[in-house]
Amino acid sequence: MKMVKNIAIVAFAASFMFAGVGFHYANNYTSMDEGTNVATSWGVTYDLNDNTSVGWDSALGMMMYFDAPAGVTLRLGWTAAVADTDGTSDDGRAAETSVGLGFTWWTGGTGLKTSISTNYDYVMAPGAAAAGENLDATQLENGSNLSVVVSFGF
Repeated sequence: MKMVKNIAIVAFAASFMFAGVGFHYANNYTSMDEGTNVATSWGVTYDLNDNTSVGWDSALGMMMYFDAPAGVTLRLGWTAAVADTDGTSDDGRAAETSVGLGFTWWTGGTGLKTSISTNYDYVMAPGAAAAGENLDATQLENGSNLSVVVSFGF
């Protein structure tokens, strides 16, 4: 009986641990005013409830997602500053915040759900213009990130 109880507890806990978990891979288009830069990113998302999710993206950092009207998703992101590693080169980055909207164009699947989305995020890094901090010269003070995302989730 004790073994059955333990199996039931583990199965119940696992149903919560893996419910609403999603993984994504994205193509990001940035610096669209000066000639578009293309990069990839990846990340994970955890559903908190039916309308809110929290996650992490390798390009935009910590993310919060909120359902908005008309099937749109409000996106808020935060990225911490990165210190200059050797003091002589420009490899540090200023902290960034982002706000954006996303729309899922297609969803399918029953067990492993798949979706294709497009997102537009306005990225702000007010410290990027700070003088004498050895920051990455390619980081913009205000920029945009357009992404096409393929997601897989449970």
